[in-house]
Amino acid sequence: MTEWREPFCPMCGRTMGKRNIYLEPGKPWTKTGEENRWEATKDFTGDKPFGVVKGSEGRGSMKLLRYYDVDEDTEGYFPLMKARLLAVVSEWLAKGWITKEEVQEAMK
Repeated sequence: MTEWREPFCPMCGRTMGKRNIYLEPGKPWTKTGEENRWEATKDFTGDKPFGVVKGSEGRGSMKLLRYYDVDEDTEGYFPLMKARLLAVVSEWLAKGWITKEEVQEAMK
């Protein structure tokens, strides 16, 4: 039996590990490799507005309409996300997965 590992996202609880790559010309269904999905997140700077507004174009296709900032958060996502983020930091400190010094260094 083949096994693979996927850690939980500390924010949303979903799992994410490796992603298959299908890039062979003429054979888009042929797996040509794998990549670690978490590697791609290291380049995400967060230098973006709070979220995106999408619109349906029918039949399941979505189109990006515009970005929006936290002051336009009419659905109440921000307080929930903020609470979860702070809970994650607290949980990881308690488990010894991170140190206060690492948190303080990241805040610089």
